[in-house]
Amino acid sequence: MVITIEMIMAVVTGIVTYIFGWLSKKFNWIESKYIPAQNIVIGMLAGIICYMLKISEADLLTSIMYCIIGSMASGGTYDLTKTNKE
Repeated sequence: MVITIEMIMAVVTGIVTYIFGWLSKKFNWIESKYIPAQNIVIGMLAGIICYMLKISEADLLTSIMYCIIGSMASGGTYDLTKTNKE
């Protein structure tokens, strides 16, 4: 398996999203029901930043989609870990 920069980009976006989600719940920045929207915004911004910095050869839409997938997967992983603990 070949690891591409797009995969790394998605993982880094997921980590950043996980941290923001955790901080949002800890400090009540936003209501929990709006955290998925926060994750999408983080994914979109990360995709745009990655495209603008020419981190990969991907076009804008592909960069945004990779980052949104990473951010939404991170939110789901966070919720999954909390469900298992309850």
